[in-house]
Amino acid sequence: MAHSARSAGIDLVRVIGILAVIVGHVWSVEPVSRVVSPWHVPIFFFLTGWFWTAGRSLGSEVRGRWRALGRPYLAWFLVIGLAWYPAQIADGVHDPLELLRPFLGGQYIGRPYTAFWFVTALAVAAVALRFLERFPVWVRWVVVTAAVAVATTAPGVLRLPPESAGTAFAMLLFVLAGTVARQWLPRVRRPALVGIVCLFGGGTAVVLDSEPPVFKQADFGTPLVGALTAIVLCSGLVLVGLALDRVVRGRIAAIVSRLASVGITVVLLHAAVIWVAVPVLPAPAVFVVATVVPWTIALLLDRTRFAPWATGRTPSSSTDRPAVAQPALVQP
Repeated sequence: MAHSARSAGIDLVRVIGILAVIVGHVWSVEPVSRVVSPWHVPIFFFLTGWFWTAGRSLGSEVRGRWRALGRPYLAWFLVIGLAWYPAQIADGVHDPLELLRPFLGGQYIGRPYTAFWFVTALAVAAVALRFLERFPVWVRWVVVTAAVAVATTAPGVLRLPPESAGTAFAMLLFVLAGTVARQWLPRVRRPALVGIVCLFGGGTAVVLDSEPPVFKQADFGTPLVGALTAIVLCSGLVLVGLALDRVVRGRIAAIVSRLASVGITVVLLHAAVIWVAVPVLPAPAVFVVATVVPWTIALLLDRTRFAPWATGRTPSSSTDRPAVAQPALVQP
């Protein structure tokens, strides 16, 4: 399904999701982690499914993910490494295996590369879904069900492959959920009300759930409950976003969409800012700096020749029509 116009409401959901990621990394303790962890990563997979366009070739999908996700990942990995590696050596870390660990991605990396794992997981999930399109629909659901079953019973197996390649197959559940939602949610006559009900119901499940998910570790939390709660919360956010399309207009809509369009840079860069700021600033100030600095850098670089590597876009990107099925972090 093609999508010819931006939705300011959905862009606002993207921005909220990015802010939630930053919040979760600044305050990585209860109750904050319990509130944001069930949905702040799944929402980007869900939106990737929401914007999914069936029928494209596998080659075009790989090229699109490389441009939108791979190039920024590599660029910011190297830029951050220029600070991280000297700091590690100065701290007395000389073990070659330890210094090579960031290249494995996924579960093997932490701050300042905290969010890098889900960028590769998102890319792998999208490419995997594109590959599975050549088979009957039931095949992709069988693959995803099997992956979620492994995540539920033996998450260590899924998180073992580098770059979150194994975790991606379980996270594909949320991409598929997004494709289904795209068929049904626009038909809801009162999206704000139904969205709020979904958020309330999902929020109640979050409060009552004794085992919140940790998706980076391929841990879906309480069996069935964790995955279903994430889908309900994502559906609620999208419904509220659709309702806000009637409210978020004009200049505000343009600002929101502009912020959303460079979101990949913020996702990749914010943890490095947190890494630098935590020793010298209180948590609220860290949050502000980790939000403002990456977004400012992204907006500035997005208008330069460095944009393809910094933000996954071209300097002339101005159309609202996506070039590939969207990764929910970058939309031209």
